[in-house]
Amino acid sequence: MIGERIERTIKRILFAVLLSLPVFLSISLSYLDRRYIVPPLKYRKELAVRNDLWGKGTFGASRSGGRRHKGVDLLASMGEAVYAVRSGVVLNSEFQRGLGNYVEIRHADGWVSIYGHLNKRYVKKGQWIQQGQLIGEVGKSGNANHRLISPHLHFELHNAEGVALDPMLYLNEPMATPGVAVGE
Repeated sequence: MIGERIERTIKRILFAVLLSLPVFLSISLSYLDRRYIVPPLKYRKELAVRNDLWGKGTFGASRSGGRRHKGVDLLASMGEAVYAVRSGVVLNSEFQRGLGNYVEIRHADGWVSIYGHLNKRYVKKGQWIQQGQLIGEVGKSGNANHRLISPHLHFELHNAEGVALDPMLYLNEPMATPGVAVGE
C-alpha cells in the first residue's frame, strides 16, 4: 500500500518534470550563445585594423599619458551595422568624451564587451541583448571625431576579472555571420 503510493507520487513528479522540460529548454536555450563569439561587424574578407597618423588601432598600442589601447579599432564604413558578439545585459549605452557614443554589455560569465565611436546606438541600459543583435552603427564620435581619422569600431573584450583581452585572438578565427549559428 505505501509502496504503491510512493510509486504513484514518483510517477506524478516525473510526469510534471517531463511536461515542463520543453518549456524550460526553450527558455534556457534562447539565452545560450549559439557560438562563443560572433563578429561585431559583417566583414567580407578579413579584419582591417586602423593604422594612421593619429595612432595604431591594435591592442596594447601606446596612447598619450603612458596608457595602452585596451581594444582594437576595426575599420568600417560610416553607418555600418554593429552587432553584439554575445548575449547579455546592456550596462551602459551613452556618450562619453573619449569613446563617444558607446555600448557596454555584460555577458553571463562576467565578460564585458565594449563598442565605441558609434554613430548611433539602438539599445538602452538594462536591456537584454541576444548574440548577433544589431546594437548600433559605426561612426566617428568622441575622440575619433577628426577629419583625418577613418570611421571605425573601437571594440574591447574584458574577462570576468576586468582584464582587457586582445579581441583579435577571438576575432581572427573563422566565424559565422553575426546572428547565424554554425551549420545554418
